Amino acid sequence: MRIFPLLFIFSIISAQWSSESAHLLEKNRKEIGLLSPYKMALNNGSEIGVNKFLLMPSIYAKQEMSMYNSWKMARKFRTEYPTPGLKWIQSPLGKEMGDPNMFSLISSQFSIPQMFSFHVELIGTKGDLESGQLSLNGGVGVALNGKKLSNDATIDLPVIYPRLSVYYNDFVIKTGGEYARRLRNRLNYIIDYEMYLMPGNGGRYAFEQQSVLVWQKSNTLNLSFGYKLIVGEYPFGGQAHLLPTFNIKFGW
Repeated sequence: MRIFPLLFIFSIISAQWSSESAHLLEKNRKEIGLLSPYKMALNNGSEIGVNKFLLMPSIYAKQEMSMYNSWKMARKFRTEYPTPGLKWIQSPLGKEMGDPNMFSLISSQFSIPQMFSFHVELIGTKGDLESGQLSLNGGVGVALNGKKLSNDATIDLPVIYPRLSVYYNDFVIKTGGEYARRLRNRLNYIIDYEMYLMPGNGGRYAFEQQSVLVWQKSNTLNLSFGYKLIVGEYPFGGQAHLLPTFNIKFGW
C-alpha cells in the first residue's frame, strides 16, 4: 500500500545528481523528462534546471569552463529543500484514515526539521558519440540543519537512501563516470556508474551501475530504457538490487 509515496519519492530524487557529460544544451533549447528536471540553456554559456515536483524543490546551474588538455570541462551547483516532500511521505493519507503510519515511508513519531543541501560538482568530457564519449565527474554535498533529523528516520531503499544521506550525515562525497556511443543513426547506448561515500552514516557507501539504450526519435522526443544495478550498505546491512529504468524526454 506504500507504492504511491514510494513512486513519488523515487521519481523526485532518481533524477538528482546523475552522471552526465560536460556538454550543455544548445542555446535557447529546453528539455523536460518523466524522470528528469526541467532544463533550459541560456545565452551566457550556462544551463539551469528546476525540479518539476514542487514538494521537493531544487535548482541547479551548470556552467562551461576552460578546456583542460583535450577535456571539455563544466561545473555544476545545486541546492535542494527536501522538507515539504519528506513531511508529505511521512503520512500522506494515514492521518485522515486514523492510522498515522498508514502509507508512510517515515514514521510520524519523527520531527522533520527545515533542511537545505548544497552540492558542487566538476565534470570532464572527452571524445564524441561517433567514436565514444567518456565523461568523469566528482563532487561533494553538504547539508544545513540535517543533524536534527533522527538517524532512525532513514528511508532504507536503493537509489533513495544515498541521495538523502546528506541530511543524516551533514555531507556526502560522490564520483561517477559515463560512456556513450552511437550504435545507429538514432540509437545510442550509455553505460554509467556512480559511487556515494557516506562516512559516519549507518550505511557508508552505495555503488550504482546503469546501462541504457536511447532512441532519439526526433529533436523533440527521445526514449530510453535499461537497468540499474545497486550495491550498497544500509543501516541494517549490505544489499544488492537490480531495477529496470525507463525515461521519456521532450525538447523544443
